Amino acid sequence: MQLPLDNNDPGFFAEADENQYFDRKSARLNPKETARHICAFANASGGKLVIGIEDDGTVTGFKRGGARSIEEFEQAALAGCEPVPEVHPARIPVTNSRGEDDRILVLEISPSSGHVISRRSDKAVFLR
Repeated sequence: MQLPLDNNDPGFFAEADENQYFDRKSARLNPKETARHICAFANASGGKLVIGIEDDGTVTGFKRGGARSIEEFEQAALAGCEPVPEVHPARIPVTNSRGEDDRILVLEISPSSGHVISRRSDKAVFLR
């Protein structure tokens, strides 16, 4: 069994295998698509969704062409989940793959207590 992550180390996030407590996504992803992942974490044991690191571990941050705004991702749970799960966002400074000062966003999602969290757009339920 994988243990939950208890730090916000960008190097670890870039190298770690994704698991039931951790997933990483590109900042080029449509923020509406993150609702699925947020719901799934909330309906399980919680976890961290890191935005700004590609699936291959490349730190691209939010300055890369096509990246969406960090604020859109910070609002993804409010806009896309029902009821709204407890999510704690943290902006973490990084040096991206181009050598620029940048940020990644860590969304720490708490497990839901007594509620099933669904995607607002279609009431779909997800589980990790």
